Formats: sequence, C-alpha cells, structure tokens
Amino acid sequence: MQGMFNWLENHDKLAGWAQFLGAIIALVLTYVTAFAPHWRRKRQLRAASERVLSHGYETVESFHRTSAFFLPQRINIRAATTSMRSVINELNKFPIYEMDSGLDQVRARRIVAISFMLEGICLILDDLAERLSDGQMSVEDRDFMRVWIGDRLNMIADLLAGRNLERPQASDFVSS
Repeated sequence: MQGMFNWLENHDKLAGWAQFLGAIIALVLTYVTAFAPHWRRKRQLRAASERVLSHGYETVESFHRTSAFFLPQRINIRAATTSMRSVINELNKFPIYEMDSGLDQVRARRIVAISFMLEGICLILDDLAERLSDGQMSVEDRDFMRVWIGDRLNMIADLLAGRNLERPQASDFVSS
C-alpha cells in the first residue's frame, strides 16, 4: 500500500486527471438522475396506451362474439354502448399530448382513431336500439349488425397491427 502512495506522490499530474474523471462521472450521474423520472413516465405512458388500445378492441370484440348467440334486445344494445362509452371516456382522458416521440405519436393517433370508431359504433347501436323499442331484433338484422360490427372490429385490429387502412370509396356505399 505504501508503494502505491509513493507512486502517486511521484506522479503529481495524475491529480488533475482524477478530478476530470470525477467531474465526468458526476455529470453522467446527474444526467441519469435528472432524466430517470422522465424515462419512467414515458415507459408508463407506453404501457398504459397499449392497455387502453386493447380495451377498445376487447369491448367491440366481446359484443361481436357474444351477439352471435342471442337476438339482441334494446337492453343488450344499451349495455354494449354503455361499456363502449366507458372505454371512450378512458381513451379521451388519456394524456396523448405527453407522448412526444415517433412511435408515441403513432399510438396517440391510434387512441384518437379508436375513440372515434367506438363513438361511431355507439351512434349506430343507439339508433338501432331506438328502432327496436322493446322487441327483439330479427335474425337478419342481427346478422347485418354483426357483419357491420365485424368490419369495424377488423378495422380496429388492422389499426392496432399497423396495417394500412383503405379509405372507403363512393362505390362502397352505393347498392347495386
């Protein structure tokens, strides 16, 4: 040990390099300590965005899957729109403006798009519930509704998978 102290005393220029190295380590630790909460928040936002996006998909998928086994009544459709609206509220409350990087912006756009799709589904289902009054839906109407919701479900799945979505053409709305 005494030999090491003697060597350090003979090389007095090492003190400056030791101070430089200590200052660099202090700067790196300060940087990591200062930005660690920001990085943690970004990770939490990514995880939360994936969770709310999956909630949007699962809500539509659940109604689509279960509606095959019964003829929906007004109350079933109202229950579906109520659950979809709770997910819409969750999506609309999500802090998308805190998401700043490229992939986060894509997630933010997906959150907004799925919120709009769910709102559109709710509008159609609400209209359908109003027309049902207190009766059951016919088999043909149920099948049409399931196909329509299935198309929306596929659009949401494509959106979540990052596939290109095709814009509807005017010919898609004209019956032949």
